[in-house]
Amino acid sequence: MTVLDELREQLNEIDRAEGELHQRRAQLLRAFVKEAGGLTEAAGLLELDPRVVVQRQRLEDLAMVIYRGGAGTGTDADGRVYGETGQDDAAQRLADGRWWRVAQASRRKIRLLIVVDRGQVRRIWPVREDVDIWEESADSRVAFPLGERPLTQQELDARYPALGICLGDHRPARRGLLREYVPIDGASANPRTWVLSPGDFDPNDPSLRWTPPAGSLT
Repeated sequence: MTVLDELREQLNEIDRAEGELHQRRAQLLRAFVKEAGGLTEAAGLLELDPRVVVQRQRLEDLAMVIYRGGAGTGTDADGRVYGETGQDDAAQRLADGRWWRVAQASRRKIRLLIVVDRGQVRRIWPVREDVDIWEESADSRVAFPLGERPLTQQELDARYPALGICLGDHRPARRGLLREYVPIDGASANPRTWVLSPGDFDPNDPSLRWTPPAGSLT
């Protein structure tokens, strides 16, 4: 291992530790707000601006939602089957998980891959947190390190009670929309603004969601 490799690994460890601390603080702060009787009361006890308390309660973890128009299945130039395969979880896992453009910084935040087909939520896959290096294609697209099977509604309710998206939900897509990011804590359930630049997207801002320009992703 080179010096650069060692330094990179140390930086990755710090990133992971910071992420865990952020999650822990958000969970503790939510419990504090609940016990204090509300946001205003908690902010007063902590001597913080209520807006700061709101921001610190939010989790950075994201779900990526992909939209399909019901065109069926197909095969790309590499022989990969995509779309609704009608096959077992292993085949559908490959079809759903490959290939997507996902920024390096966003990969560690994505916990779920939500598949919407013809306006209905069909599957919600867990994204493995123990995989640091995602498989990449020659054109720098990635394969999501998905779990072995999609989550059941019971599992979603237990693990992500504030997600706000359930299996079977009606979720129509805007024209040209292929994907979007949503917080797993439901903070952006009803966004007011869509942004086209990754640099403008802030997972802690409940008024924003990211969507790529139409036709820019497949």
